[in-house]
Amino acid sequence: MGRDLTLYPKKASKQDLRDHLVGMGFEKCVHWWDWPKGTLNFSWFDEQDFNSIDGVSADVYPVLGEELEVTGNPWALHVRNVYSASWHDVSKLNEVLKSARRKFGGTIKGDYGTNRYAPLWKDMSTPLSRGLSSVVLHVEREISAVRHALPEPTFHNPTVATGKGAEFIEFTNSMDPSRVIYNGLVPFAVAVFEYFFSRSFQILLQYDEGAQTKLQSHQQKVKFEDLLQVKSGNKTVEMLVAESYTFQNLDQLNRAYKDWVGIDVRALLYKKRKIGASIGYLENRVSEIIQYRHGVVHHLAIDRSLKKQDYLHILRAIELAIDEFISHIERRYRINVERD
Repeated sequence: MGRDLTLYPKKASKQDLRDHLVGMGFEKCVHWWDWPKGTLNFSWFDEQDFNSIDGVSADVYPVLGEELEVTGNPWALHVRNVYSASWHDVSKLNEVLKSARRKFGGTIKGDYGTNRYAPLWKDMSTPLSRGLSSVVLHVEREISAVRHALPEPTFHNPTVATGKGAEFIEFTNSMDPSRVIYNGLVPFAVAVFEYFFSRSFQILLQYDEGAQTKLQSHQQKVKFEDLLQVKSGNKTVEMLVAESYTFQNLDQLNRAYKDWVGIDVRALLYKKRKIGASIGYLENRVSEIIQYRHGVVHHLAIDRSLKKQDYLHILRAIELAIDEFISHIERRYRINVERD
């Protein structure tokens, strides 16, 4: 689902439309849609201050069949982005169409009717909120993808409540190969936690006034190869600071946030939350998951009692930890972070 609009110009060649897109900062790309032969595919994405979430897709394509009846021009300009696109993305989509229509004339057809552009809303976002939104949305989508791809148990044994029969059934279920897969996915859950808190830390360093002030007097040994990476744009100063901490370690993670932005993450997670049928402190649950990952990765410790539902509870604990953190950030900085 997204915004799809097409300009059928009165008079414009393939080269005219191509030059128009390039002049507006679009770059050539490969499109996964099966467009007609001769189509040129472009994309635009603004990384400055996290202005883009989805960007804009633009295609110059040969008009065929009934579409030729709109203006008779053999080439058209199609633009698109998804509904999760930012205000800046939608504004750029409209700008491309408006400027092309002024230059080449023609008729716009699309989701909003004839010669109508995508509606814009009052943009209340900030660079900080957009940056954190991009991280949260990415994390949520990856968790959702794993959750829906998680295999069902291979064995379908009857349920026996107690006694030797129950022990035998559970022993049989422990041989289920799907349980090995669930164990293998525990590092993914910890990777989500680590990625989220590392990226969020870097974004806060970039936009928190206190952190920026501290950066001016911060002293840290930096490898020459890292300086070259910063010079080439492949690394940022905030990334170098983040690399001095391990974000899958709660102690180091907490120290990073407390030292740089005055946030006690462990205190935020020291809250009782219900996960499945059990209620416990979220901080303890996250610590257990990190230790579980350590056992799988470093000791190949496969827990064959881990069921699908147990793994889903692990993902839920990670989600709750992220929710607690984001809720605090929204209150502290008076921003709104978009979530699915």
